[in-house]
Amino acid sequence: MGLTSISTSPANYVVLDVETNGLKSKEDDLLSVSIYKPDDGKTYDRFLPLDLNRDVYTTEINGITKRDLKGRSHLVQADVDELFSTFELDRRTILHYGGLDERFIRDYFARHNLAGYERMHFFNFKRMICSTKFSDGSLSKDRLCEAFGIEGVSSVHTGMNDCKLEWQLFKAFDGRYLLATMRAFNWQFSALDPDYIVPVSYLSTFPNLSRLYERPYISFESREVYRLNASGDNIRRFERNFSGVTVEHLIDVMLGAKTQDNLDFLRENYKKNKPIGHMMHDTRPVFMTFNSDGTVTVKRDEDKQRECELNATLSAMKEQITPLVEFIRSTIFGGKEIVAQELTVNEEMRIMALCDLSTDDAVLEIKTSARHPEQYAEQLFYEARGRKTYLMTMDWRLGEVDFVISEVAVAPGDRPDKRREKAVKTLSAALEGERIEVATYDNSTSPVKVRCKECGCE
Repeated sequence: MGLTSISTSPANYVVLDVETNGLKSKEDDLLSVSIYKPDDGKTYDRFLPLDLNRDVYTTEINGITKRDLKGRSHLVQADVDELFSTFELDRRTILHYGGLDERFIRDYFARHNLAGYERMHFFNFKRMICSTKFSDGSLSKDRLCEAFGIEGVSSVHTGMNDCKLEWQLFKAFDGRYLLATMRAFNWQFSALDPDYIVPVSYLSTFPNLSRLYERPYISFESREVYRLNASGDNIRRFERNFSGVTVEHLIDVMLGAKTQDNLDFLRENYKKNKPIGHMMHDTRPVFMTFNSDGTVTVKRDEDKQRECELNATLSAMKEQITPLVEFIRSTIFGGKEIVAQELTVNEEMRIMALCDLSTDDAVLEIKTSARHPEQYAEQLFYEARGRKTYLMTMDWRLGEVDFVISEVAVAPGDRPDKRREKAVKTLSAALEGERIEVATYDNSTSPVKVRCKECGCE
């Protein structure tokens, strides 16, 4: 696990920030380049002329106008060489926040035939923040600066000010990887501890966290074993995870599953990480209780409409999914007592999982979406512990939903080369109707071996 602290010595870094005319580095102009050397305070701030676009479209964001760029000149190799000498660009780590800066520098250098990009080492320290990819967008650089008490945030971004803010923010992280979790009203920031046992569900939904954990790739084989359609005027999928938690609760109630109490373990595990800050987020919580009849009750009057809509969907589903529930009870679990939220822990990998439904013989994971089993193979593997594993997905359409159960066999295996597979598929399609076919393909720079379909000669 790569949780080693990162050096924050100013002598190791220069900070780079770019202002751009959009988000596409091959289609939108690089408008300015700013560099800050934190140990001696040296700065570089330069506007660049329009090259790809006719006008400036991002003035409200960065304050740069077309007039600011009039008469400016592009970087030439002598300028780049001077920057390398002054700011030690080939000996220091180039610190930036977000993926925009490196992409625009790379494509600008290529477009203007400038040498040196290949000697630069960029570090996007946004990757130190481990948050869910389903967050509400409130984890912006400006909001983080406010959360960590860093002054100087402006509504209009300028390159040099952003450089200095980014350096202050990087220092506030103190070389630590941060776990950002959404509570009811705020984000909680904690410095990740090596002893923390990470929930396996985080590894698929927290991209930056997943990069820190070295673990085997989990291969899978799946086959559909059951499908049921439920329909009705009130059946609908709700935003966020309302459908997931309410439908799962209804199924738990209909099965009579007994919920395992893991609160103490989860609380103590989370406390291993050192709390270092918090800030409000933009998501409005809806507080509700889950009733023994499968319905839900909201806490606040203002959410009563949502309660009615959720319960109408659950009521429309309840009778229709009786065959589904019976299949789960008898065929998957063999009539045995079913546990909801069983905790499994892999101490060696420091990974934990909570099983939606399980017995000693089988595990069933419930997902609201219709995603491919590949998305959940790793989660099923850490839940399984040698048991049979099943995945139930939901394919929603207007006024109806298909419940699909698949048996999924999971085990450590080799990661597929999807780029290679795509290339072979494209080549095979191009050769369709010809007398030859692809025999072996290694990569895009190596010769492709083909085979005669008639004689088998390669």
